Amino acid sequence: MFVLAWLFGIAATLVFIAILVTFLNHFYRKSSRDLAIIRTGFGGQKTLISGGCLALPFLHKIDEINLRTIRIEVRRIAEKSLITEDRMRVDAELEFYVRVQPTIEGVATAAQSLGSKAFNTEGIRNLLEGRFIDAVQAIAASLTMDQIHEKRSQFVAEISALLKDNLAENGVILSSVSLTRLDQTSFSSLDENNAFNSVGMRRLAEIISVNRKKRVQIEAEADISVLQTQLDATKQRLHLNQQEEEAQIRQRLELDKIKAQSESQAAEAREVAQATSESARISREQEIRMREIQKQRELNKIEIESQLNSAMRKIDRADSNLKCNTLGFNERGLNVAGC
Repeated sequence: MFVLAWLFGIAATLVFIAILVTFLNHFYRKSSRDLAIIRTGFGGQKTLISGGCLALPFLHKIDEINLRTIRIEVRRIAEKSLITEDRMRVDAELEFYVRVQPTIEGVATAAQSLGSKAFNTEGIRNLLEGRFIDAVQAIAASLTMDQIHEKRSQFVAEISALLKDNLAENGVILSSVSLTRLDQTSFSSLDENNAFNSVGMRRLAEIISVNRKKRVQIEAEADISVLQTQLDATKQRLHLNQQEEEAQIRQRLELDKIKAQSESQAAEAREVAQATSESARISREQEIRMREIQKQRELNKIEIESQLNSAMRKIDRADSNLKCNTLGFNERGLNVAGC
């Protein structure tokens, strides 16, 4: 009996737990880091950023508020483009990043002003886009097109400052604003019968005309500058060629001078050598001639001596014959003295 009671108690506990889990799963609502909950109805309004609460049917109503940062894009182009202070038309695309204030008061205010639309991006965009466009147009109207382009950060900061307080009244924080595109609106999308457009188109035509003239002038000056540069380069090239030619002429003259000096020195050397050779030849000829004269003298001397000897012999023979004649001959004509 005790065991049956114990088992019955366990079964009852399990059934109670199952019923409790099922009840909580259906009627207990929890908030998260990116989702806040507002419960209204029995017990009054209760806002939850963290934690949870019971939401009973017929007694409570639950509103979920998205706490994520939401990107809202605003595009103002063509006939919807922005009008600047100088009546120019500019195409602009901006991105606004907003989120609900993560406080009890901020969530309550957002729920009151935005309702269930605070949970989706399209709902917030539809509710806030008009304010964004109005702020962008108001700031653009106080600046010229050039100022918007040159001071983009200032343009974005002024839009942010203008929207911040207005959005805070609805429990929304403007995290940042980004100007993603900025350009002049094309003529084809403008209505020239519109007063703003006519003034802007006239100013734009004047700017284009002036800039075209400046561009033509700059291009002409550039062409002249190019021609002047080419002329200077040609002059410099010709001057360098002239200097090179003069250097080559001076070099050739110097070489000719050196060559002439060399040839003169060579000629002088040849003349000296030729004179030396001629002097040596004359000396040799004189020596040979002296030798020949000496030889001739010796020959003449020998010949004279020979002739003298011959004459002496003739004289000796004549003397001998004379002696023989003097001593007498025999009757037969013989030299009896032995001559």
